[in-house]
Amino acid sequence: DRGAANLSAWSSASGPSSRAAAGLPRRRRMSGLRVRTPKKAKDNYDEAIEEYEREQNPKAIKNRVRKAQKAAEQALVTGDKMARCGAALKLLGLRDDAYWFQEPVPVGEVPDYLDIVEEPMDFRTIAGRLAGGEYGDDALAFASDVRKVFTNAVKYNWSPDHPCNIAARAGLREFEQLFARANGNGSAPKPP
Repeated sequence: DRGAANLSAWSSASGPSSRAAAGLPRRRRMSGLRVRTPKKAKDNYDEAIEEYEREQNPKAIKNRVRKAQKAAEQALVTGDKMARCGAALKLLGLRDDAYWFQEPVPVGEVPDYLDIVEEPMDFRTIAGRLAGGEYGDDALAFASDVRKVFTNAVKYNWSPDHPCNIAARAGLREFEQLFARANGNGSAPKPP
């Protein structure tokens, strides 16, 4: 077969390559076949990569967090009572240590959790209750659930040196300040 002869001649004529040195098989060129990515698809791919890199850029992330904090700070002192509660929860969720409290504790991974904590609570559950109107206009019920998040964390992670315990105590202090501001009892907003 003439194509096979050309292929073997091309393969042997090319000599050692960097692919061979790296232990990779040689590329074999089929006569006349080339695969190209259409320019439009390539541009979309490049744009998607650039967008992903922008999103993962620490400066861009900090800017998004700052914008969200600014919006939540504004909402904390405007709007109805439960919207202000939602803003307080949003600000708590933007804390660096909030990852401890965002989701329910996976009892499959922490089997003794329910032996120690009678009523689990987390930010996602509270946000769902707020969105579903389960609190009605009862800001104190909302506050009770937020406090429960932090007291559960301290109860389960009893050591004062445990990072979750430290985060829970700091979060509870911040919540009390935010809740007071949301109800008009607190001080003016802290500067950024």
